[in-house]
Amino acid sequence: MTRITGVRLTTVNTPRHNGITCGHVVVELLTDTDLVGLGEMSDLQHLPRFHFDIPELAATLEDLLVGLDPLQTTEVERRLEANFPQAGYIYDKSRAIKCGVDIAVWDLAAKVLGLPLHELLGGQVRDSVPIAYPVFRQQHDADVERNLAMVERRLGEGFEFFRVYVGRDLALDERFLREARDRFGDRLKIKSLDFSNLLDAKSACAFAERVTDVGYGLVEAPAPNHDVRGLVYARNRLHVPISEHVYSNRWALDLVAADAVDVFNVSVIAIGGISPARRIFAIAEAAEKSCLIGTTQELSIGTAAAAHVAMAMPAATLPSDPVGPLLYTRDVVRHPVSYDKGRLRVPEGLGLGMELDPDLLAASAGPLTWRHTTADAVVDRQQVTS
Repeated sequence: MTRITGVRLTTVNTPRHNGITCGHVVVELLTDTDLVGLGEMSDLQHLPRFHFDIPELAATLEDLLVGLDPLQTTEVERRLEANFPQAGYIYDKSRAIKCGVDIAVWDLAAKVLGLPLHELLGGQVRDSVPIAYPVFRQQHDADVERNLAMVERRLGEGFEFFRVYVGRDLALDERFLREARDRFGDRLKIKSLDFSNLLDAKSACAFAERVTDVGYGLVEAPAPNHDVRGLVYARNRLHVPISEHVYSNRWALDLVAADAVDVFNVSVIAIGGISPARRIFAIAEAAEKSCLIGTTQELSIGTAAAAHVAMAMPAATLPSDPVGPLLYTRDVVRHPVSYDKGRLRVPEGLGLGMELDPDLLAASAGPLTWRHTTADAVVDRQQVTS
């Protein structure tokens, strides 16, 4: 019987191609055999602007986990939830802690059984998932042409779906949408307009209606955080499905009770790991809601976890969002996750199918920091300019 004997946390900083740098924590669960479980606390540049005391966190996690059999996934979840409870807030960092550990436990459990992770989650129901590449918000005139050039490049690589972030400068948002449609025609499929809870429901709906002729599949987060009435207003007013991020069990139940959305955006990182994500998918299936796999733009370890979940959950029927490894200039694994003509493939091998590259890990290792980053740059994923 395999037992967990220790927890190793390595902080890394990885630049994105657009200039911002995001911090992550690589989780290694050590055992009394040669097996190691890998996990990832992803993109900790999400708000709020603080970081963990890593030695204290590692000691706390060892106190909770050492001695457990990695197949005791239910007991691991119970202990994590008791010590890092769901806060019902998309930027709460307790969900990042739980996610990193939970992924590592599932990776380790699958390795113990000699299985790829998706088999342990119930078996593969699809062989890939289409990915919607993100178009980050326009805040300056130059951003429009930059994003148009990016879309053209990604279309050439086989991506056809795009998620367009809107809501900061609506005039620039509209200009981008219309120029993109004029330039790319039907080659471009806009999966969603993502308002990220920036606007009130009436303002978001007014903009969505103004650009209806551009064509898009979903409207996401068209109301302030936790504004169920705003989501209901948008769902009744607009003629496309409404999607919202689900970041707690209670929030999922509230959305179902109010019949406020058509689509659950289920992110492994936002909900706190694979174990709670499975519960959200179960709620969605019972309520007959469609799902897509969300993201905070993870490195390959976190993206591999999302891929295995996507392959095993029947309700995950819509184009999804995990594209992080393509946004960063470097990763920490020997063989990053792969994309084939705009589709995310499940990695091969046992567990997650990921193996750390010691040289890449060392190249990215360093203290987590918020220097050279602003709150607006984090929210809108824009390069900090002086």
